[in-house]
Amino acid sequence: MAKKAGKILALAAVAGAAAAGISYFRKYRSFSKELDEDFRDFEEEEDSPIPDSTMNRNYVSLHADKDEFLVAAGDVFHAVKDAAGAAKNVVKDAAAIVTDTAKDAINAASETASAAKSTLAGAAASSAEAAEEAADDREEIAGEATDAAEDLANEAANTATIITEEEIEPDKP
Repeated sequence: MAKKAGKILALAAVAGAAAAGISYFRKYRSFSKELDEDFRDFEEEEDSPIPDSTMNRNYVSLHADKDEFLVAAGDVFHAVKDAAGAAKNVVKDAAAIVTDTAKDAINAASETASAAKSTLAGAAASSAEAAEEAADDREEIAGEATDAAEDLANEAANTATIITEEEIEPDKP
């Protein structure tokens, strides 16, 4: 019984891992499709004329004054701020995907464990009932065998006669 329980638990663990893998794969595939669609939308938008941001770039000359350095530093600050915001959004999206996948894996493992528990409980109850029925059957058969043996002994005692040699071989004349 313990071997069966171990096998069932191992099967439940494998099923949970498979469910988690499938869930992760599905989430990854849907994320990939969305990313691909966003990229295609971006390509379509690229066909329309968009002014290039490098055209408005101000270069710092070698003989610049303090104001030009401040403007350049402000531009760099805004560029870094935009990059940090984009990185934050990417990390946030990745964390949401990992969290959803982990929740799905936990739910699948929980459902599998519940199913295994109910299966084991049912198997234990049916085994106990079968053992009780077998014990009852053994007692009944033993009682019947005892009764039959007593009946045979009584019948043998009632019909027993002593046979002598004379009766077997009558006198020969």
